[in-house]
Amino acid sequence: MRRTLSRRSFRAVGAMTLAFTLTGAMAAVPAYADPGPNLKITAAVPDGRWLRDETIPIDLTITNIGDATATEVKAQGSTYSGPHYSFDLNTWGELSHGGPGATFQAGESRTYRLTGRIWAVEAGNPVVRLDVMTPVDTDFGDNTIDVPVNVVPPETTERVAGQVYGDKNRDGVPSPGEELAGITARIGSFNMPQELSVVTDAAGRFFFDAVPVGSHRSLYFRDVPDGWLLPENTSMRLDGSGDFQNLSIRGQQPLSQTLQAKLEFDKTSYAPGGTVKATVTLTNSGEHPLSGLFVTCRDNGDGTELKIPQDQWGAFGSPQAGALTSGQRLVFALTAQVPEKAFYFGKTTLSCEFSGKTYLSGPEVSAEAKVPGKRADARVLAWVDKNGNWTPDDGEGLAGITATLSTKDNRLVSFARTDAKGVVTFPGVAVGEYVFRVAGPWKAVHSSTIQHVAPPYGWDPWVQMEPR
Repeated sequence: MRRTLSRRSFRAVGAMTLAFTLTGAMAAVPAYADPGPNLKITAAVPDGRWLRDETIPIDLTITNIGDATATEVKAQGSTYSGPHYSFDLNTWGELSHGGPGATFQAGESRTYRLTGRIWAVEAGNPVVRLDVMTPVDTDFGDNTIDVPVNVVPPETTERVAGQVYGDKNRDGVPSPGEELAGITARIGSFNMPQELSVVTDAAGRFFFDAVPVGSHRSLYFRDVPDGWLLPENTSMRLDGSGDFQNLSIRGQQPLSQTLQAKLEFDKTSYAPGGTVKATVTLTNSGEHPLSGLFVTCRDNGDGTELKIPQDQWGAFGSPQAGALTSGQRLVFALTAQVPEKAFYFGKTTLSCEFSGKTYLSGPEVSAEAKVPGKRADARVLAWVDKNGNWTPDDGEGLAGITATLSTKDNRLVSFARTDAKGVVTFPGVAVGEYVFRVAGPWKAVHSSTIQHVAPPYGWDPWVQMEPR
């Protein structure tokens, strides 16, 4: 039977409901909800398998749950327990104690990525305590939090395995007959107890069953036969998740085996500011087309190198865009202006390497031409390293002996005697490369070739000598 309530009952229920609602609302309002700013913080290490030897982040969220602006907000952190966690120097940003602090409007929330590392060797996981401060806060009870920093136990190991193959058909995947057996595979790192070593089996496979976890583990190979080139090293971050159990290591023949390069200048000597005409010839002598090729010209740092505009290289001037069909020959006609600094060094150079997206060890070409005319005094120190510190000291100069300066084809240019400190001055010598020798039972420890450069770019070479 359906029951209804009288009008009086409705009023009674309404009054009771209002009373309960007000009581609940009063209970929900915290006792500290005084007017003013009120900062509340939360923090945690982002999800992940973190390692002790890497930077570990902590995300700190600051929220102003009050009804007024919080100013001069600053933060700090320290290790509460466990191994020492050290915060990076500049991680605090606007929260740093050395600055004015941050400002949070009422209701505003911001998250900061803090970073640091575990430097201690003590076992276990750190617990980091974070504190946020502001001059006025209606409740300081929620301004501190303890954050566990859980890491993969350092004694954890994992399996590393894979296959090495020589990609004869250049399809990028292992094929029958491409296995590289008998190659030494090694894994090492600066903080590993010892280097690990195995030899690939008949199928070119290798297995490491217990590699210690770490953020930097290098896999590399030795005893590679028949000129095959493997990556110099494969960098691995081992965290116990087993991500490196099915590696495929591709071996390649050097790109220079099929791609030949030749560079020629139109002259052997140029005036400063003159135009160099250079010819570069590329030839693909292999049976397969080559693609993804590009050229990189070296900057030797002294300002004498020619600057070839990228558009003169055509597709080879764009990253990974050059291509040559089998047997194709391609000629580049290049022009560049001799740089002004070449006049002070007596030479100009061009050195370029041809590489590719999927190739190793491409051909290199270089050429050098004279830029004659500039002359300056050449000063050279002849010395003997008596105390073995690799630096000329007082009393180590070869004093009062005759020294000569000759061209590379052994033509005498100048001779003089060293002073009391072992320094010899050859006046008015044309800039360029020379061979330096001293009389008597002395020979150069390293190279006797010096580069004579005019001021303001020149320097006084040292030539270390030893008895013959």
